[in-house]
Amino acid sequence: MASSDHDNWWKSVPCHFVWNLETDVIWGVESILNNLDSKLETLRKSEWMDSACDLLLFSGYLEVSKFDGVQSDPKRADELFQEAEKEAMEITNDQERKACIIVAAANRLWILDTLIADEIATSKRRKELLCVLERNWKDCSDEALQNEVQAYIHTIAAFALSKLGPNKYEESKSRYKRAIESVGTGLVKSSWYHTLGLMTSRQARSLGVANGPYQGAYEEIRYYERALEIDPANPSARLDLAYVLARDQTQVDRADDLMRDVPDTTCENIIKKARIYRRMKDNASALRVLEKGEELQNPRSELFYQFALNYKDLAKNRRNTRECMELELKYLDKCLQLESMHFQALLDKAFYFSRQHMYDKADELFCFVIEKFPSPNDHVNSLYKYAGFLSFANDKRMNEDAARAYEDAVGIAISIISNGGGADDGGDWVRRVLLPKSKEQLTTFYQGSANGSVKLRELNEKLSKIGC
Repeated sequence: MASSDHDNWWKSVPCHFVWNLETDVIWGVESILNNLDSKLETLRKSEWMDSACDLLLFSGYLEVSKFDGVQSDPKRADELFQEAEKEAMEITNDQERKACIIVAAANRLWILDTLIADEIATSKRRKELLCVLERNWKDCSDEALQNEVQAYIHTIAAFALSKLGPNKYEESKSRYKRAIESVGTGLVKSSWYHTLGLMTSRQARSLGVANGPYQGAYEEIRYYERALEIDPANPSARLDLAYVLARDQTQVDRADDLMRDVPDTTCENIIKKARIYRRMKDNASALRVLEKGEELQNPRSELFYQFALNYKDLAKNRRNTRECMELELKYLDKCLQLESMHFQALLDKAFYFSRQHMYDKADELFCFVIEKFPSPNDHVNSLYKYAGFLSFANDKRMNEDAARAYEDAVGIAISIISNGGGADDGGDWVRRVLLPKSKEQLTTFYQGSANGSVKLRELNEKLSKIGC
């Protein structure tokens, strides 16, 4: 049916402009871009297995989004949406192709309607896009096919959500699960299961828990194995599974087999291989593979952060400690040049200053991180580490400032657990590490302070209420 210029039914069509992607996102666009997989420049290479539509659509939306730091560029956004439409033409599955076309057309209509003032110049394009949506979305009468289209649209939304940081991981997982339930077994993509595993890992890693055992590890492994059942060559699934297995000495050979045939041709592959080698305590191999990443046209911030981590390890174990520490700082700075709000790099730089006894600089940077990263997971992490620094800077003795930081960290940790924080979002790390260590430090401090017995009793009562 024809649609007048005043008919706004299309504004309910699912697309990036109606998914509330900016809500509760703590990252600015700089961090979002640096956490995107570096595949826009390798679309035609063999490493890119799925359609690039979800990446192109999300990249286009970023150009006109309201994320902190965006300088709106409607022209560039429309170019990326059109590129997504062209990419969709190569998709063999009719409903997947239709889903990409629907989201691209809806996104382009939002730009025309809200960001471009010249109605005469855009009128023809607007009518064309409305016809595309009517043909592919509005006029579809087959419920089964419509459900399948909706499933693929869920994965486009899930991809975008997966790139927006910890607050969006659970919603991303939910979208992928709904898509898997909606399409036939033969249509589920390897990348969907892989991303489910990745989100499970990231939820835990947001509090550092993935560096040790955590209750979600089995679920993460199961998702990667399902991905490899569908596509045994999936490089991301192979490397991410290898990273989990490398934690277990009995699985190191299997981890090595998984990553052996994955090429060192993308920044993503190189970073993941380096993380695996570092987990195996093989810093030399990690640095060798990272050096290949430096030769890429657009290395990501995380590549330089991994350099810094490896030189930090070597500084602890070698005679040339000073040289390794200088290289650690060099690569932390290179990481922060690309992503100035890289949370872990900022914390590590603060610790670097602490180890160098540059306490004023360390204190200033810790306080900056505490202020700029207010989400509960980041906030409790930075407060806990700040408390440890304050004690270290006071000849490893507790003082009032350190106690106050531990108390603040405990308060947020209790809130995380009380609000349902569990194994999947780092709640187990809070229970196993943060709360016991904080209690130990505060107990020592309270025993030698005025009103300490009262404060200690209050602390124990609060912890007992959450079973700690």
